[in-house]
Amino acid sequence: MGLKIVSIKSSFPSKSENLDTKNSKKIVKATGINKRYISSKKENVINLSIKSAKKILNNKIRKQISFLLFVSQTSPFKFPSVSCILQDELKLSKDIFAVDINLGCSGYIYALKLARSLENFHSKKKYGLIICSDTYTKYIDKNNKSCRPIFSDASTTTLLKVSKKNQLQSFNFGVDGSGYKSLILEENSKNMYMDGAKVAIFTIREIPEFIKKFLKKNKLNSKKIKYIALHQASKYVCDKIKEKLNFNKKLFLENYNKYGNTVSSTIPLLLKDSIDKKKLKKDNIIIACGFGVGLSWGIVKIKW
Repeated sequence: MGLKIVSIKSSFPSKSENLDTKNSKKIVKATGINKRYISSKKENVINLSIKSAKKILNNKIRKQISFLLFVSQTSPFKFPSVSCILQDELKLSKDIFAVDINLGCSGYIYALKLARSLENFHSKKKYGLIICSDTYTKYIDKNNKSCRPIFSDASTTTLLKVSKKNQLQSFNFGVDGSGYKSLILEENSKNMYMDGAKVAIFTIREIPEFIKKFLKKNKLNSKKIKYIALHQASKYVCDKIKEKLNFNKKLFLENYNKYGNTVSSTIPLLLKDSIDKKKLKKDNIIIACGFGVGLSWGIVKIKW
């Protein structure tokens, strides 16, 4: 018994910022990000999540949800867990597995792994939800030149269904907590801090080799892979990873120019865009890799 991705929906704050202006052309050239979404005081990860989830849920599916995994680092509350709040707001059954995952850019991959492991819950009902929502812009000062041109707010909801053929076929993960101060929001601070150079150096050093080892272990090469979905950190970071992997550029899904770095939602947004454009066909192999805050990283082989 396995799981497959059935549908992915998204929601964004009502306010967006176009960065492609005369004053910011150099920044746009480096980041590749033309647009970012900024949540208002009334908008948070809870109401953004409700919006994205309601696009997927109907009465039939709602009754068959067995788990809800909520991925975020920007809850408006220290407690309770947002997954508990969403259970009630989305009118889901009380006999579900619901938990928050406090991870950022790698969080979607970790959530897929946890979803895959919930076999007891798969046997009871047909569906599960992964909801990723982050509002990093609430913690970015207007003078923060390292973070402001990059981060964007969004929510995605992924609907998974029990399947005889497992779509989520192989995983691997990594953590290096010694770099935690490189991307951090401290307890009493309203402004996040990122050492962009350190995070970029870590990514370019670790991630290409991590991907290569994973592909070797799974006996995969560029000819067997249909697409690679990298966390959309920025144009600079993604380009450097592509250079080190030395694969055909057509393999790499990209959309950072449209949405910015939406943290935990970048990979589901890549998959959603591909589903909407009907780019994914049966038995296509997709490699999805998330990396960043923690520092943490994860990778999955998906057979569509």
